[in-house]
Amino acid sequence: MYKKLFAIGILSLSLIMGCGKNGVATSYNISEQDGVIKTYYEMNDGTWKCEDTIYKYRLELSGRIPNAVKDSYYVILTNNDELTFTDVWKSQLSSSLEDAKVMEDSVIVEMR
Repeated sequence: MYKKLFAIGILSLSLIMGCGKNGVATSYNISEQDGVIKTYYEMNDGTWKCEDTIYKYRLELSGRIPNAVKDSYYVILTNNDELTFTDVWKSQLSSSLEDAKVMEDSVIVEMR
């Protein structure tokens, strides 16, 4: 009788606590096929984690770099929800420190 009550208690506790490991809702692992260049996680509270940093936003940005043959696509984890596609590609290709500075507190996790 006590074993059944104990098992029911453990099951109830696990349902209340949730099934996510350490607050992780979804994991995106490095994949050449999917363009994921850094493993990152969506947390149960709606934030995003890459390495040991937590970010508020996950931005999907796409567009065409000048003189490019096809469109590019970036997924950015950031605390700046005003980043644009132009900000990202300029930070990657420009030699200007100002262009690179816009990506502070941000990380590119996917590129295609």
